[in-house]
Amino acid sequence: MAIHLTNVTVAGFRRFKEFSTDLSPSFNIIVGNNESGKSSLLEAIGLALTGRIHGRLIKYAIDPYLFNRENVTTFFERLRDGKDAAPPKIVIEAYLDSDEEVPELEKLRGSNNTRSEDCPGLVLTVKVESHHTESLKEYAADKSNPDVIPVEFYHAPWRSFSGNGVAKRRLPFRTANIDATLPRFSRGASRYVSEVVEDVLSDEQRRDLALEYRKLRHTFSQEPGVKAINEHLKTKGNPATTKDLSVQMDLSSKTSWDSSITAHLDELPFDCAGQGEQCRVQLRLAIVGAEDSGIILIEEPENHLSHSNLNVLLEDIRNDCEDRQVVVTTHSGYVLNKLGLDSLKLLSHSGSVMGLDGLTKGTRDYFVKLPGYDTLRLLLAKRAILVEGPSDELIVQSAYKKATGRLPLDDGIDVITVGSLAFKRFLEIAALLTLDVRVVTDNDGDVAALERKYAEYLGDDSPPSVSIHFDSDEAAPSLEPQLLKANSREVLNAILGTELGDDHALLTYMRKNKTDCALKIFETEHDWTVPHYIQTSFE
Repeated sequence: MAIHLTNVTVAGFRRFKEFSTDLSPSFNIIVGNNESGKSSLLEAIGLALTGRIHGRLIKYAIDPYLFNRENVTTFFERLRDGKDAAPPKIVIEAYLDSDEEVPELEKLRGSNNTRSEDCPGLVLTVKVESHHTESLKEYAADKSNPDVIPVEFYHAPWRSFSGNGVAKRRLPFRTANIDATLPRFSRGASRYVSEVVEDVLSDEQRRDLALEYRKLRHTFSQEPGVKAINEHLKTKGNPATTKDLSVQMDLSSKTSWDSSITAHLDELPFDCAGQGEQCRVQLRLAIVGAEDSGIILIEEPENHLSHSNLNVLLEDIRNDCEDRQVVVTTHSGYVLNKLGLDSLKLLSHSGSVMGLDGLTKGTRDYFVKLPGYDTLRLLLAKRAILVEGPSDELIVQSAYKKATGRLPLDDGIDVITVGSLAFKRFLEIAALLTLDVRVVTDNDGDVAALERKYAEYLGDDSPPSVSIHFDSDEAAPSLEPQLLKANSREVLNAILGTELGDDHALLTYMRKNKTDCALKIFETEHDWTVPHYIQTSFE
């Protein structure tokens, strides 16, 4: 690994008024809810490192909607109120470093950055040209004009921290921006196959292939069906010209063999393969094809992929990018766990960013080895309620609906079944990121043991965002006796459709049919009482 990003700082770009985050020289996994800015962050990094957005040079692609909307609104409002305001602008800085001496990198060194830090780096700015500043202000002050930035007044200088302009071909590193959802990515496989064939074949083999391809196209005109068509055209004549009109294959250089071959998977054209297979192959080929790129940006690699195919792709990414810097955006907890929780960058809607680099090794290893746990549900929920099993989950949801008339998810509250052994692993993450997390748990007939288990979350100095909810009655050690304790046998018989004559028989039935009983309580129209420790978990 040589050159890598250490930090990206963004101002005035899309949803980012002011944003900065440090980056690991290996893997960086960007997660966040929709509209939190994951894609925008990748765009910003790509702009700073390549001067391009969606494959186009930024000077040809300045768009009014690249600017932070709040900054734009404030600018127009102030000008129309007769006040002065600085025109909106975009500044994206990429701070660079290397683990070995790279003379070319030193040419990018300087202190022309917002930190006034002497280091190598690049800065892309989208700002009004100075001689257009007054024209822009006059436009903004006129209330008859739409409050959309007239980008014709703007330019986009791309410079190094030394203050010099940047020539991409002279940069000492390469960046690959991989997004399989873009239409321009669809021919990636065929393009890669063409490049491989070109690299593998000798000059003589390529010449022979070109000759054979030309012969193949020539034989097309000798086919009986084609000859009959040409004879028909000749005898019928053509009013548009006095020359003979015929159908032939194009033998010019513009239709050479390397532009005509297409990728096949198991004898089927690539475009006929399933979307999941296309996505996996394209991503894999794009990564391999970007072997000279030291910085790889990947947008949501989980798109269209089954669990098994995603696992294969993630292993490929880890192996292929072992010595490169990777920035990945994802909605998948599996991707997050598999590539490493230490790599997490959690984006919030407020524009803040948090990481999990303070996790203990045991917790890191736990989530990597058991990647089925949907860690992102915990990270992205407004509040999470952790429960031990499906029956607890149903009862908590029913209790919440009984109290509010809505399901928890309607209010951004996620009830997650994690199992009692995983509680403390999740709580370590919650405490580190100050996430609002409640645990609903059985006392298992030993309150003292439960209190020892959660001692760090029960004392006066416990993390304020975490709370543990249980009942101290050891005679009611689990959910079923707690429900019986809060409700009479008659109420539960009515809800469950049973006619059990004593408490022991009712509890035995409920324990043998835990989920079915919880589902009936979830669906019932009978009135019932929520156990107190469950009620407090969402109050």
